[in-house]
Amino acid sequence: MHLRSGLVLPQPAPQGGAGSLSRPQRIPGDGNGDGEDRISGLPEGLLLDVLGRLGSSREAARTSLISRRWCGLWAELRELTFTFRGIRTDPLEIALAQVRPGLRRLYISNLEEEDHDDGEEGHFISTSERLSSLFRTADRLAPAELVVSIDTRFRFECCKLPCFRRATIIDLHLPGASNVELSPAGEFASLEELIIWFGFVDLSELIDRCPRLRKLRVNLGCSIRNRVSIDSKSLEELTLDCLLTKDVVIVAPELKKFEFLFGYYGESTISLSAPKLEEFFLLYLYESSVVGYDNNWFLERLRMETRWGDRHKQLSLSLTVLSAHREGVISKRTFAQEVARLRVNQFSGLELSIRTEGHVFASLLLHMFLIRTSIQRLKLVLKDKSFKKCSENCDCDQDGSWRNERISLPDLEDVEIEGFSAADHEVDVLELILRSAPMLKRINVKFSAEVSQSDGRCQKLRSIFQANAAVECNVYDRSSDLISFP
Repeated sequence: MHLRSGLVLPQPAPQGGAGSLSRPQRIPGDGNGDGEDRISGLPEGLLLDVLGRLGSSREAARTSLISRRWCGLWAELRELTFTFRGIRTDPLEIALAQVRPGLRRLYISNLEEEDHDDGEEGHFISTSERLSSLFRTADRLAPAELVVSIDTRFRFECCKLPCFRRATIIDLHLPGASNVELSPAGEFASLEELIIWFGFVDLSELIDRCPRLRKLRVNLGCSIRNRVSIDSKSLEELTLDCLLTKDVVIVAPELKKFEFLFGYYGESTISLSAPKLEEFFLLYLYESSVVGYDNNWFLERLRMETRWGDRHKQLSLSLTVLSAHREGVISKRTFAQEVARLRVNQFSGLELSIRTEGHVFASLLLHMFLIRTSIQRLKLVLKDKSFKKCSENCDCDQDGSWRNERISLPDLEDVEIEGFSAADHEVDVLELILRSAPMLKRINVKFSAEVSQSDGRCQKLRSIFQANAAVECNVYDRSSDLISFP
């Protein structure tokens, strides 16, 4: 029977059930000379293995047309994958009604298409009802792993989610859901890993109902929230994406791995209590002018992450900085104040990606050095799309007094600079680093596109590196080929 969704429902099973081991069937005119269907005569376990390798429950159901031996056999599969069109779930629920409970894995997804039977308002209501019904059907099958991905061009209201007591893994992608409501009572008693992508759910209540939860990944999309609170005694890994949330509170005594994407579009606070934290990844996206320095440089992106070396782990801080030499723009906080707000800020690696637009960045760099002088690794990525010098009255160089600054970087061992144009102020910055880092072991410099090996600017580095023979100095052209000085 062919359904509108594209699913094919099997004919009624023969007497004795789909699992009965009957003698091989004779199919007249099958072209093999003896009329015997040898495939259908295989043990049921092998036939189920064949069906499982088809990768689609719809394709497996179509095998019911081969012979009575195959009829309904697909419903005995313990891992089922369904993809349907639009948001009409009735045919899918009819198919699932033929499956016995105790699935290992149930995967359901849809291909979005316009549904002309419902207006926008009708679609809004019916989608919620259909998905709630689909979840109830899935709950009856008691899958150990449940994956549901439903995309629709309409947002839909309250979708009701059962507790799936047997599920150890649940992955729900419902970006159109305006609200996901939990059952009045019950727990996700076996759940160890949860992935959710939808805007509105009572996250605190959901986590309270997951006593064995170890891994949690949450993407709240662009939903606006005043507060996100996560309190779990069992949680070991957490990935949290909440761009438009004002306050975040996390209490997880067993948490070892934490990934966090956050948007600063106003005043926000973050509270993290995780004494066993080992691996850390943090990404902040900033609204223009929230964090800056001298009103000339604004922070666009902040990333902090744990990196594992040969012997130990290192915490690295990476900043993307924009040139913003505009009058009347005042930042709310300095870079130093922003780093001090971080719950974990004992970083040993510093990466600065600076969009210079031709301006002198030395004072910004000194400001960053003073935040934490004990860095061991420094990487500078210089991006200049303007290829021009700033105006004579620009205050980016101030009075040039930074050239005489004395700063101590006692632990700095490794320096990497990309996009080096060998402009006078960049050469002065290089010399400042060399004289401030007595333990420096290596420095790699990669030229920007406009500098060639024959360029006089390339030769500027030769005398500097000769004067610092104890440091391994390498120079590369824009193609990353090593330049050898004569």
